[in-house]
Amino acid sequence: MSDSLRRRFPLLLFVVLYLLLANFTFKDFGETFDESGVYTRGIVLHQYLFHDNVVNFLQKTTPDDGVVIYNHFYSLMLSFLNPSSDLDNYHWLNMFFALLVFIGLYELLLNQTQKPWLALLGPVFLALTPRFLGDIPANPKDMPFGVFYLLSLWAIYHFYRKPQTHPYVKVLVLGLIFGETQASRLLGLTLYPVYILFDLHFFYHSAKHSLEDWKKHLFEVASLLTLVFMLSSFMMILTWPYLGSNYFNHFAELLGISKNFFWNNNVLFMGKEIPTSQLSWIYLPVWFLVTTPLFILFFLASSFIFIKSKMANPLYILMGVAVTVNAAFYLILKPVIYDGLRHFLFLLPVLAAIAALSAAEWIQNAKKNSLFKIILCLCALNGLTVVYHLVRLHPYEYIYFNELTGGLKGSEGRFENDYWGASFKEAVDWLEKNAATDPKKTYKVTGSGNSYQIFYYFTPNMKWVDKEKIKEADFYISYTRDNLQAEAAPSKVIHVVEREGVPLNYVFKLK
Repeated sequence: MSDSLRRRFPLLLFVVLYLLLANFTFKDFGETFDESGVYTRGIVLHQYLFHDNVVNFLQKTTPDDGVVIYNHFYSLMLSFLNPSSDLDNYHWLNMFFALLVFIGLYELLLNQTQKPWLALLGPVFLALTPRFLGDIPANPKDMPFGVFYLLSLWAIYHFYRKPQTHPYVKVLVLGLIFGETQASRLLGLTLYPVYILFDLHFFYHSAKHSLEDWKKHLFEVASLLTLVFMLSSFMMILTWPYLGSNYFNHFAELLGISKNFFWNNNVLFMGKEIPTSQLSWIYLPVWFLVTTPLFILFFLASSFIFIKSKMANPLYILMGVAVTVNAAFYLILKPVIYDGLRHFLFLLPVLAAIAALSAAEWIQNAKKNSLFKIILCLCALNGLTVVYHLVRLHPYEYIYFNELTGGLKGSEGRFENDYWGASFKEAVDWLEKNAATDPKKTYKVTGSGNSYQIFYYFTPNMKWVDKEKIKEADFYISYTRDNLQAEAAPSKVIHVVEREGVPLNYVFKLK
């Protein structure tokens, strides 16, 4: 076995276990609210680019026209790999693609610690972050951005450790990765201030520099990033027809849309229904606090204890700068966000890396300190508790809440749980097996959520009825977001999809 392979044996073990998990579970996940639209736009873009399809990708029909205001490169690639458009296959492909973020974390930790088993903490900590793990199969919007963002940070770190790399190679690699990250979400533009601050931190601390040294270095950084931005913009134009049709005007327009997105609804936050436009700045920090496992929160907090030693740790600095820059953008720009952590899901791999670095130091210091061993045992116990909840919540891992809220049960009525309606699949499956059982009879079904995430699972003896015609329906299926289940009252509840005692979806018998 070569030394390179031996150093990656823990990673190979993780990959095998992950792929086994994916193969055993990919058919369990239900369709989420926006999911079908993402895949459909990838298919339509494929037809537009290669078959002269008449769909207009160059002009908006509505302010929130998803066809033109989003980049669909990721879903375009999925359309090539899944020509049958089978939803389960999409879920498996999403899970396979997410392997890149776990591999990226391992490589970052391996380069920093030089210890393979300690490097495994990175992917393990992310796998034990339910809010990321649970979004992998059925979130083709935010999960790919999280992967691309972490890979971009990996590229920055890699070239820091390989300063002899030819500048054109740096431009090519950074331009390609930054380009896809920016295209996935324009928040990827934060990579440029992250790069600058990270670079200047270590240039400043590397030696005493003259004014001429500073001028020369700043010119080199500015030149590099200018070329990277040009290449990344070219990449975006190639895969984003609306942006390419009028680059400068549409780029500015899309930036404005990213800040003030067209979504006006109430969100359940700390027991109150609050319009998105009136959410306090604490919305995001609170969601991070109540949905991140306690052992990861502990290692994140304890990382500041070793701040002096970590000031010379490039991985710690890079990840810390990434968190700080994005936190500053959030506080200054005050973007419209909702659905908990969904829009900032990309920070979870970054936080997992910081927590893993901190845990690695605790493990190394535990050899000389029995108190450290006790604390590590408590953290491991909490990690096992997270695994226990992941099993109980499956396939809705993304509704996890930690002990600060009393778990999922304690969060009921205070925070959103199944906000994307993944539980509709389980509700329809129950209906098929227990109520709509006569194959010769046609059962009319209506429900809340997006209609396609319900009727996708219909059997031949089920027929969809629009909610406006609810009086014609035999059954009503509803998730609990916006208290939509109340629209069927006082009809009889014949089944409840629940996890840990919390209802996620109701099946009502209307007739």
